[in-house]
Amino acid sequence: MHALTPQQTEAYLRHLDTPAPQQPDLASLDRLIAAHQRRVAFENVDVLLNRPIHIDADAVFNKVVERQRGGYCYELNNLFARLLLALGFQVELLGGRVRWGLPLDAPQTMLSHLMLRVLLPEGPHLADVGFGSATPWRGVPLDGPVPADLPYRLRPQEDGSGEVQLESFRAETGWVACYRFGQEVNAWVDCIPRNWYTSTHPNSVFRQMLMAARSEGEWRLTLANGTLNKRHRDGRVENRTIEDAGELVRVLKNDFLLNLAEDEIEPLHTRLAGLLNATP
Repeated sequence: MHALTPQQTEAYLRHLDTPAPQQPDLASLDRLIAAHQRRVAFENVDVLLNRPIHIDADAVFNKVVERQRGGYCYELNNLFARLLLALGFQVELLGGRVRWGLPLDAPQTMLSHLMLRVLLPEGPHLADVGFGSATPWRGVPLDGPVPADLPYRLRPQEDGSGEVQLESFRAETGWVACYRFGQEVNAWVDCIPRNWYTSTHPNSVFRQMLMAARSEGEWRLTLANGTLNKRHRDGRVENRTIEDAGELVRVLKNDFLLNLAEDEIEPLHTRLAGLLNATP
């Protein structure tokens, strides 16, 4: 994995509407994470349209910055890592096993998530701009306590794996699992088959439903087929059900800031209509 070019870095920061940091510290990392989650949505539209997901640096840069679209972890955390490298941060890749929505005793899941360990003067921190539902809006310390105002925790697993589990606190349910991961640094080449599975295998959740997420200040929007949630940091949740594919397309454009091309609208409308009709 290599850093973005100076030209790409400048364009990316301009897209995020944030200046280059003065130094690679925690405050700068947190500002970049917040800017990214505000401007770039987590989304799987291309997967639903049966389009290949290319994760080389230029392809992702073209999609996110030049085409003004979003993506999922192998695109967003990939591009964000390359930005951090260009800005002088030390970054390592980590592989995660997604546990979101699963009971605690559910079987083990495969390595299907990419996130980042950023080595800072303040200590190593987890950075993630590509998880979706419960992505932390700033860095999570990997050594030492998590700040009291950040509703996340890292819980060691008791199965001898050496993995820890990122968990998010929900006022209505208590602690829920996001994903678990180990300390081993992952090679970039290992992301290629994982991305291929995630974007092409019929059992992949990304092939089965629409997903989108974006943060704005004190709240985070999430979309799962026709269910739109607005979760505030104080625990309040606003829910809305969308039953029309045309309205879903408008929400993707207006609320999730996706620059959808004209030739994408009709096939996307058809795909979303099928998903809504199939939803119980």
